[in-house]
Amino acid sequence: MNDKDSKMAEEVPTVNLDDTGSQDASTDVEGSNRDSLNSLLNKTKDSKNCLKDCTLGTQYSMICDDVTNETKKRSFCCNTTSQTVWGMILISLSISGFIFTPQDLMLWEKLNMRPGLPPFDWWSDPPDQVRMRMYVFNVTNHDRFLSGADDKINVEEIGPIVYLEKLLHYNISFNDNGTMTYTAKRFLIYLPEENSINLNSTIIVPNLAVLGIASRIHNENFLIRALFSMMIRTHSAELFAKKTIYQFMWDNQESVLETTKALAHHMVPTTNMGVLFSIYTDFTDDVTVKIGPQWGHHNFFKIDQFGQKLQLKGYDLDTCPETLIGSTEGVMYHQRLSKDDVLLYLRKSICRAMPLGFDQEVIIDNVPVYRYNLSEHAFDRINGTDCYDSKPSLPNGISDTSKCYDGLPMVASYPHFYTGHPRKDTYVTGLIPDKEKHNSYVLVEPLTGTPFRAVARMQCNIQVQDLSAFSDPNFHKFSNLIIPLSWIEYSQEGLPWYIKYFIYFLVVILPPVTTLLLTGTLILGFYFLLKQIYRKKCVRRKLVTKVFETETFLKVTN
Repeated sequence: MNDKDSKMAEEVPTVNLDDTGSQDASTDVEGSNRDSLNSLLNKTKDSKNCLKDCTLGTQYSMICDDVTNETKKRSFCCNTTSQTVWGMILISLSISGFIFTPQDLMLWEKLNMRPGLPPFDWWSDPPDQVRMRMYVFNVTNHDRFLSGADDKINVEEIGPIVYLEKLLHYNISFNDNGTMTYTAKRFLIYLPEENSINLNSTIIVPNLAVLGIASRIHNENFLIRALFSMMIRTHSAELFAKKTIYQFMWDNQESVLETTKALAHHMVPTTNMGVLFSIYTDFTDDVTVKIGPQWGHHNFFKIDQFGQKLQLKGYDLDTCPETLIGSTEGVMYHQRLSKDDVLLYLRKSICRAMPLGFDQEVIIDNVPVYRYNLSEHAFDRINGTDCYDSKPSLPNGISDTSKCYDGLPMVASYPHFYTGHPRKDTYVTGLIPDKEKHNSYVLVEPLTGTPFRAVARMQCNIQVQDLSAFSDPNFHKFSNLIIPLSWIEYSQEGLPWYIKYFIYFLVVILPPVTTLLLTGTLILGFYFLLKQIYRKKCVRRKLVTKVFETETFLKVTN
């Protein structure tokens, strides 16, 4: 071997492998050939925890390590493909969550009213939160009025007499057309601990039997009127009656009613004219409401039929175009309420659905709600067909209810005529109207349609027709009067704690928590995708570097 060949042999690097697989490169060549060779051949093992490797900043994929068989053997959670898939799944879930939020899904599910879930359970067994408060009007000047000393009857208010109104829902059935039919029954439970009025106290009230029958036959022939006048004298019936408060409410009977019913059954549907007895004696009804996603949020739980009809008894579509479709019992309103919505609250005792319009936004129990007030023109006369007028026509502020009470001349109005329609002293004196005490409203959480507070107040009056055809001059004094008998307040006083907390969570807590979680999920999904993109760039760059080092090494060795 000559000197040249000997020199080249000395420059050729030699590689020694030890038993552990580590490689030791040595060369006599000055420069960086040893480092390049070691960079190409050395393989390092890392026993880091996979979860830590996936989550911390010191990840294989983020430091541009070589792709080796060891990397391929990592667990599924750190696999390049799996992280890419997880990133896409998380991004898809977050975007879907922003479009269809958990709140939306819960409201959508509520439309089905599935038994066993909270909305159905709350409705089927309503909490005992409704108080019925009754105020009766005592006539203080009946003798002076009959004698002519006073031109008008004077009344004073006595009350409240407090009851719990219990509502039952049973015989529940789901129909194929997306409706639900059930039986609703209302009745009263006396609450002695909340009452200070002695029900045995006596009051003076208009004799409903005498004035009611007289008003029904005021246009009949002379013979019928004379026969009725004779019956009154026979039974010693007076135009004013002395009753206990309990009798006035529940057991208001007169002997003249028994005789009249025996002679003319159609004229006297009942011999008991107690105000509460008349209201609650027939307060069991079959109701059909709309449920299910096909009706949407706006039609949810609105009445479709009432007693298998579209109207209350006594009304027909030929004379009254108004129906009960779209109204509600007031236990639950439709979802996603807007300020433009008009709520129709059905109260059978006044024979109609009452319109309530938006008034203001308020906060109650830390939940934002809408206040809807009863329209102060709800009892006004309307042009064309008026379902709640009578002959002669009633003034604004009075609504005929006689059709619901088998022809008894009863009319409803605002308590104390507080709207000024009619004026408070038009028929009687002693009324003290107060909007805060006598108006009606409901506070509804607009998203779920859940009423947090509700107050419905209505006055019961007797409408006396023109009695000038009767021979008794005392009858004439009552002609064309509308005499207040009592007024009633139905008050839903809050919700059970579990309902309030659920609504608070759904409306106040869930939206920001949902936004936070979905935003975090979206960021995590993009992190997984961007990490894999960066990793692929690193691998590509390393491969280029390796090729360059290999070529350089080969050139040096040659």
